[in-house]
Amino acid sequence: MLLFGLLALAVQAQVPANDDCANAIVVTAGVAVDFNTLEATTDGPFHPNSPCPSAVNDTLFRDVWYTYTATFDGLLDFSLCNTANFDTKIAVYKPGTTCPAQDGDLLTCNDDGVACGNTSRVIFSVQNGQTYLLRLGGYGATAPGEAGPGTFMLSQFTPVLANDFCDQAQVITVGDNQPFTSVDATTDGPTHPGNSTCFGFNDPTLQSDIWYSFTAPTSGSVLWSTCNEVSFDSRLAVYQGGATCPLLDSDLWACNDDGSGCSNYTSKVFFNVAQGQTYLLRLGGFGGDQGSGTFDLTLSDPPPPPSNDQCADAPDVSLVTAAMADDFDGITEGTTSDGTFDPNNYLFPNAQCFGTNTAGGEFSDVWYRFNTLGNPEIELRFYSAGDNTGSFYAELFNACDMQVDTAAITGSCVFVTPTTTYATTLIGNLPLVPTIYLMRVTTRLTTQLPGDFFFFLVADVTSPAEEVHHDFPGTYEVFPNPTGDKLYLNLMLDESVGTIVKVLNTFGQTLISEDKGNLLAGDHQLDFNVSGLAAGVYFLQLHSEKGVGTVRFVKD
Repeated sequence: MLLFGLLALAVQAQVPANDDCANAIVVTAGVAVDFNTLEATTDGPFHPNSPCPSAVNDTLFRDVWYTYTATFDGLLDFSLCNTANFDTKIAVYKPGTTCPAQDGDLLTCNDDGVACGNTSRVIFSVQNGQTYLLRLGGYGATAPGEAGPGTFMLSQFTPVLANDFCDQAQVITVGDNQPFTSVDATTDGPTHPGNSTCFGFNDPTLQSDIWYSFTAPTSGSVLWSTCNEVSFDSRLAVYQGGATCPLLDSDLWACNDDGSGCSNYTSKVFFNVAQGQTYLLRLGGFGGDQGSGTFDLTLSDPPPPPSNDQCADAPDVSLVTAAMADDFDGITEGTTSDGTFDPNNYLFPNAQCFGTNTAGGEFSDVWYRFNTLGNPEIELRFYSAGDNTGSFYAELFNACDMQVDTAAITGSCVFVTPTTTYATTLIGNLPLVPTIYLMRVTTRLTTQLPGDFFFFLVADVTSPAEEVHHDFPGTYEVFPNPTGDKLYLNLMLDESVGTIVKVLNTFGQTLISEDKGNLLAGDHQLDFNVSGLAAGVYFLQLHSEKGVGTVRFVKD
């Protein structure tokens, strides 16, 4: 701080001579330049979609201006890194830009340089003889913004890595085990502050990034993966076909931070391509992580997600008795492997299990639905399957977009890990009338691995109440049970009755109804096409004016 204090005394706060764009001062490389923006005004343009956003109406407050004419072809380092005592921002405008500069003239910019705290650094390509307009100001969500004294330096930059910068992207084709290193790479790609899925945990970019250029040989899906192939916390980003450097946040096509089934925070991303289109691929690390390893780039379709990947496709789950659960009868099985994830509509697991760390990450979840049948309490017994390494959060929802009130519905969440492969909870304070709930099972891919599981919902009442409490006049049985596409009913009537046959799910909803008319006393064999039913537990009901009969069956 002594250095900055001396600078403040040496450079008296006054309106700078280069306060306006039209009065930009000529600077050269290799010479430290002192500045003080305390009395500067703001006359530069807004950049709402810049590579370095910090506010909706984004600009550099209390700006001062410089021009630089390149004396070489290559990279120029414009750095205030740790040489100013306020939160700086810098911008570079394209050669030929005239004052007043426009948003479309922006070449590149930076808010907070890597390892620079709140000060700035940007490295960009220059051409010998071309003149670039440089703008230096302060961060701010609103005026007047940050300001103060400092120094900056322009210098020629020689990258350690050939593909360190976007416009030097290495051309690659499909193939496995392609070697790379990001050690000593700088960071020049855009930030993605609105994407907590790939760029969460207070790091909105890929640090120490390297670049590749990939032209799709055919249309379809491509897998890019460092999954279990590197020893650092990798991140991957793909930018849309035809995008050019410098890239914007809006050019992002696909990305991944922590891939499904990938250990140690490694990554994989599927993205769609069109034949002949060229895509820019960016590989970096979280929080400044660097490293070496290999990656795969293959023509590959993503694996199909589980059938209950979406809330709307949640299957019905039957309640079972404690004796059945003790005997592992009536298992409901599932997996979070290969699930999809919609970051725009995702609700983090409730704090009862998950805590309060909602700063980002990717998730895989599947859904189930069940009817309480009026039970005031239901026990959830949840198991990680076999030698599974997966971790799971299981919790209740009133609707796809509404978690239950955990203060009202107690015990509505459990957490299972590879070291604690079984958990149970007593879900209490349930309504005394039959109520439908959803159950979501989630794996947080950022810190855990997906996998297989099974569970039981244990209750005293496990069948829907019959509509009529009189016996059906006869005997009956169904076969085979479990059944496939066709279910047979053997029926022995004691007397002639009008008969309606219904198939109900565990919610008591009628799925099939057939009026068989008046059936005479004696033996009857009826058959029903149940191929359209999902696998699960169902009830066949016989309705007549004399009474109702119910028999349970299982559809494979």
